[in-house]
Amino acid sequence: MYPEGVEIRGNSLRIWFIYKETRCRETLKGWLVTSSNIKKAGRLRAVIVSEISTGEFDYYLRFPNSKRALRFGNTNNSGSFTLLNDLMQRWLIIKETDYTPETLKKSRNALHICANLLGKDRAILNITHEDALTMRRDLLHGMTAYTNRTNKQGRSANTVNTYVTVCNEFFSFAMRSGFIKTNPFDNVGHLTVDRDSPEPLEREEFERLISHQSISDQAANLWTIAVYTGLRHGELCSLAWEDIDLKNKTITVKRNLTNQNRFKVPKTRAGERTVNLLSPAIAALQRQKAISFLYPSNDIDIALRQKGKKRIDKCTWVFITGLSKHGKSVNCGYIGNVAINRLWHDSIKRSGIRSRNPYQTRHTYACWMLSQGVNPAFIASQMGHKDMTMVLKVYATWMPSGNESEIAKMEQALKQSCPIYVPSMPHLKK
Repeated sequence: MYPEGVEIRGNSLRIWFIYKETRCRETLKGWLVTSSNIKKAGRLRAVIVSEISTGEFDYYLRFPNSKRALRFGNTNNSGSFTLLNDLMQRWLIIKETDYTPETLKKSRNALHICANLLGKDRAILNITHEDALTMRRDLLHGMTAYTNRTNKQGRSANTVNTYVTVCNEFFSFAMRSGFIKTNPFDNVGHLTVDRDSPEPLEREEFERLISHQSISDQAANLWTIAVYTGLRHGELCSLAWEDIDLKNKTITVKRNLTNQNRFKVPKTRAGERTVNLLSPAIAALQRQKAISFLYPSNDIDIALRQKGKKRIDKCTWVFITGLSKHGKSVNCGYIGNVAINRLWHDSIKRSGIRSRNPYQTRHTYACWMLSQGVNPAFIASQMGHKDMTMVLKVYATWMPSGNESEIAKMEQALKQSCPIYVPSMPHLKK
C-alpha cells in the first residue's frame, strides 16, 4: 500500500495534490522507485498539502521546471508567476515616461529579439548568466529573423552591444523590483568595436556628384548645402526658409526630423545653434529659393525635451517632395530621411563615384574644414557638439589628396626653423 497521493508510473515516482481546485501531478525526476523513496515521496506530498492549507505553497520553488509553474504563482511580491515576456512588456510601459518614442521603439525591438533567444515564456527566475552569454553569442553569429527585410547571418558588434545594454537595464529593474535576486547580465561585457573611419568626399568626387547631367537641381543644392554646413540629415529635412537669414549669412538650427517622421528639437542644447554659411552654401540656397520659397507654409508640432510639451513652428520647407521633371512640386511636403538616403545612393550611382553611406556629407564638412586649418572648437560649435572632443576623436582625418601638400608644408617649416646637419668632410692630404 503506497502513501496517499503517491503513484508509480513505470520506473518513475509521481505525486498528486489539489491546488487551486486543480488536480496536479508531478513526476519526481531522478527518484528511483525504492521503498525509502516511496516513503520520502509520501512525506514530501504531506508537506506540500500542509503548505497549500496555510497559503505558503510556492509552485515554482517546489517544481521550477514544471509547465504548471507557468500557470501558478511564485514567490514574488505580486503573488503571480512572472514570465520573461510579461515583465518586459510591463517595463516598456513604465519607460514610456523616460524614453522618446524613437528610443522606446528601438528598445521594444531589441527586447523582442532577445526574448525570443532567451525564451519569452520562461520564468524570469530561470534566466541564468550562462543564458545571457549564450544570447550574446547567438546575436553575433546566429541567423536574423526579420519579417520586413532580408535576413542575414549574424549582427554587428555594435548592434549586439546595444541589445546587451537594453537587457542589462531591464534585468536591473527586475532585480531592484524583487523579481530576481541577481542580474544575469552582470559582467556580460561589450564586444570590441572598431570605429569606422570617416570616408569624406574628395573635392573631385564632390564636383562629379553635383554636376552630373542626370542630377536634379534640388539634389545638387541639397548635397552642396549638406557638405558646406555639416547639417545632420534630419536637420536638412526639417530646414525651413524661416530659419535662413541670407542677409546675415546664417542658418538657425532649431528642429530635427526623426526616422519615425516626428519633428523635435535637437537632442542637446548644443544642437540648437547658428550655422555660418559659406559662399557655396549661400549660392545653393539662392538657387533653391527659386524652387521652393513661394510654396505655402505649414504649422508644425515640434516636440520639446520635456515630456508632453510641444511648440508650433511655421515652416516653409526648403527641400520638398513630389518635384516633377521640370522642378514643379505636386504636394510641397517635406523630404524625409528615407527619401534623402534613397536620393543619396541614386546620386552616387549616377555620378559613378565610390559608394559610401550618406552620413559622409557631414564627415566631409569636418574633414575639409580641418584640412584648411579651421579651429576645431569652431567646427564643433557649427556641427552641434558641446565641445571639440568629438571632432578631434572622429573627424581629424587628412584628406588623401592633401598629404603631399602637408608634407611640403612640413619640409618648408623644417628648413626655416631647424638647422640642417652637414657632416664634415675629411681633410685630404696634400
